[in-house]
Amino acid sequence: MNKMMRENFPSFIPAEKTIPELTIKAILVGIFLAIVLGAANAYLGLYAGMTVSAIIPGAVMALALMKPFKPTILEVNIATMGASAGECIAAGVIFTIPALILLGAWTEINYLETTFISLIGGILGVLWMVPLRRALVVKTELPFPEGIAVAAVLTTTVGGQQVEKEERVSGIWLAIGALAAALFKFGQLSLNLFHDTMDGIIGIGKYAIFGKEHEAWLYGGTTLSPALLAVGWIIGPRISSYVLVGGLLGWVIIAPLLILVTGLPTPTAEYAGLGNLIGGFYTIWGEQVRYIGVGAMLIGGLWAVYSIRTNLVDSVKEAAIGLRKQGSKTQKRTEQDLNYKLVFIAIGIMVLPIFVLYQLLSGLMGISFIMAILTIFLAFIASALAGYLTGLVGSSNCPISGVTVTVLLIVSLLMLGLGVTGLQGMAIVIFISAVVCIGGSISGDLLQTMASGQMIGATPKKLQIAMIFGVIAISAVVGIVISVLHQAFTIGSTKLPAPQAFLMKGIVQGILG
Repeated sequence: MNKMMRENFPSFIPAEKTIPELTIKAILVGIFLAIVLGAANAYLGLYAGMTVSAIIPGAVMALALMKPFKPTILEVNIATMGASAGECIAAGVIFTIPALILLGAWTEINYLETTFISLIGGILGVLWMVPLRRALVVKTELPFPEGIAVAAVLTTTVGGQQVEKEERVSGIWLAIGALAAALFKFGQLSLNLFHDTMDGIIGIGKYAIFGKEHEAWLYGGTTLSPALLAVGWIIGPRISSYVLVGGLLGWVIIAPLLILVTGLPTPTAEYAGLGNLIGGFYTIWGEQVRYIGVGAMLIGGLWAVYSIRTNLVDSVKEAAIGLRKQGSKTQKRTEQDLNYKLVFIAIGIMVLPIFVLYQLLSGLMGISFIMAILTIFLAFIASALAGYLTGLVGSSNCPISGVTVTVLLIVSLLMLGLGVTGLQGMAIVIFISAVVCIGGSISGDLLQTMASGQMIGATPKKLQIAMIFGVIAISAVVGIVISVLHQAFTIGSTKLPAPQAFLMKGIVQGILG
C-alpha cells in the first residue's frame, strides 16, 4: 500500500457514519483488561525478562467479555486500548523500578512514587503520539503487523465480515489456556502438591587444574512454567531459540567452566536455604554468570539501536515534518485528534510534576529541574523511535529495553559529569529511564491501535482518550502488583530474577556507584 493509498484508505466503518464507540461499557472493559494484562505482564517480565504484546489477546478478550452486550466493532477496539495500556505500563515499570530494590535505594516498592512515575510516563507517551500520529501512521508505509492483525480479528468477528468457519477467532481456547494455567499454579503454590523446579547435583569424583584438586559435580534441573510455555508459543520458534541458546550458554557452558576453574563456592546467604551444593551452584550463577548476561544484554541493546540508526533518523525527521504540518482542523471524524494546542500546553505543564517528583526523591533542586526538561525531550525521541520501530517490526519485537539502555547510559554519564553520584544520582537515572521507557512503550502500542483504528474507521481522539483511561487504571495498581510479587518471591531471587532491572542496576552502579 503506497502513501497515497494509505492516506485515502477506505475504512471498514465509513468516516461519514457514526456508531457507538467511547461508551461506558467499552471503558470499563478496557480498565479491567488493563489491570489483568498489566498484572500478568508484570509477573512475566520480572520472571522471564520479556513481555508479550497484549493488543491481539486483548482484542480477543475484549470481544469475549463484551459479546453478551452486543458491542459495535469500535467499542471492542476501544476496550482493546486498555489491554495495550496495561502491558505497556507494566513493561516500563518492571524493566526499571525494581532496579531501585536491587541497588538498595528502596527497601520495598514505594506505591506513591511508582504510581506517579507510571502516570507521568504513560500520559507523556500518549501526548507525544497525538501530534505524531499522521506522521508515523498515515504518511509512512510501515506495515504495523499487530495493528493489521487486530483489524482482521475485529472485522471477521464483531464486524460481521464473512470468513471460513475454521478461520474465526474463538475465546474458548483463551479460557481453556487460562484455566489450565490457573489450576497448575494453584496446585503448585496453594496446595503445594508439586514444585515447578526440579534439580539436583551429585559428586562424580575429583579433578586437578592449575595444580589444585577440586571436586567434580554433575548438575541437572528443569522448570515447568505455563507462562513461559505460552510466551514461547506466542513469540514463535525464532525468538524462542534465542532464549534457549542464552540459557544453554549460561547454564551448560559458562557455569561449568567457572566451577571447573574455581571449584564450587560456599553459598551466599541469599542461596544458603537451597543447600551447600545447589546453593553453591546458584551462587556462581548469581555472582558471575548473571553479570556476563548483563554485559551481553548491554551490547545487544546498543547494537540494536546502532543497527536501526537510519530508521531512527528517519523517524525523528518524519516526526518533525509531521509536527510542522499539523494544526489544520479537519471535520472528518476519522482524522480528529485531541486539540494540538492543549496537548502541547499539557506537555509543557508535565515539567512541573516531573521536577517535583525528582526533587522529592533526590533532594537535588537544580539537577532535578535540568533532568525534568531532559526527560521531556528524551520522551519525545523515545516515542518517535518506539512508534517507528513498532510499526516496522511489531510491538513484541520492538527493542524498547535497548532504547532504555541507551537513555540510561547517556543520563548516567551526564550525571557523572555533573558530579552527582551515589544512590541519589543512581535513583534519578532510574526514574528518568522509567519515565522514558514507559512513554516509549505506550507510544508504540498506541500507534499499533491507531493503525488498526484507521482501517476499521475509529476516531483517533477517542482512542487517545481511551488509552489515557487505561494508563490511569494500571498506574493505580501496578505498584501493588509488584510489591506483592516482591513479598512473595523477592525481586532478584531465582524465583523472580528481574533480568532487565538487573541490567539497569548493573549499568548505573558501574558508572555512578
